[in-house]
Amino acid sequence: MSSQKGGGSRSRTQKHQNTTAFKNDKYGASPQVKKANAKVHEGLCQRCKDILEWKVKYNKYKFLTQPRKW
Repeated sequence: MSSQKGGGSRSRTQKHQNTTAFKNDKYGASPQVKKANAKVHEGLCQRCKDILEWKVKYNKYKFLTQPRKW
């Protein structure tokens, strides 16, 4: 067990900082990435919309393999 108090928060600053932003189509976009970038998220609450936009931006968005059953 650690003897450190306070949940392990650090007092120093971040060691490395990215100089350029992440681009999900940097090396040529695959058809799935192109489709995800073009997708418009409507009819959702703001939180869900933000989550989906983050996933698309950072290449974490995965399409459903089969359509949903109602």
